Amino acid sequence: MLSIAMAFSLSACGIKAPPKPPAPPQVLVKRIGEYIYIKPVGNEKLKVKGFTYENGIFLKKDKSSACFEIKGKESSSLYCVPPAIEKRPLIVKAYRKFRIHIILKGFKRYRLYKHPIDKPFNPFQESITTGNNAILPPDFSSFCYAITGIEDGIESSPTEVCFKKQTPPIPQTPKNLNFMIYNGKIYIYWEPNEDNGYTIGYLVYKNDKLLTKKPIHSNVFVDKLPKGFTVFKVEAVGEYGTKSKPAELQITLKALKQALGF
Repeated sequence: MLSIAMAFSLSACGIKAPPKPPAPPQVLVKRIGEYIYIKPVGNEKLKVKGFTYENGIFLKKDKSSACFEIKGKESSSLYCVPPAIEKRPLIVKAYRKFRIHIILKGFKRYRLYKHPIDKPFNPFQESITTGNNAILPPDFSSFCYAITGIEDGIESSPTEVCFKKQTPPIPQTPKNLNFMIYNGKIYIYWEPNEDNGYTIGYLVYKNDKLLTKKPIHSNVFVDKLPKGFTVFKVEAVGEYGTKSKPAELQITLKALKQALGF
């Protein structure tokens, strides 16, 4: 009760309470192998003695345990990091089979940093945490992964694996293309592709004119009843824009009359 009364008395007399101490600099600090990285959060200007500044990041090569002072605009703070991990991840196997497969050894957990072949990885970019057997999303561009091992929250020096640009797989040609007549409409249908996810949709052509502006997900297409000889074609479309050879269905006037019961 005394502290509450004192605060009320000071406020009533117009005496201000002691000012709050300035907040410490807002930073991200990482050790990856022999390097220590510091990144400011936001636009705060920092000073860190003994560190170089490159592309928005302070860095220093020092594999021993280290403490350093980070000075901000209004305050400073002391940060410490443990020593570097001496070993690196071992890549047992890395290959591309639609998805990216990387088999690793040496740690229980790993962190993967994806980056262009001709540029270094960013230690603060979005990364993937994985176990010994990493199965990653498909990507047919040229790129690298910098792979670090994680031990007691510290990351080892990275091991690099790179992939060359590759042509994406071509979907299978749709099979058993056929038609039926119902309620004055023609229904074109085919078997859905089962090609490990290569196919994301289908394009339908009528007499070489594209009827579907975007790939459709259904394996049935409904159109108005043709009046004479008509050729329908269906192409499967892959996730990366590749197209299959077209399946072709020629519908003669005789076939139309038979389907209509004439």
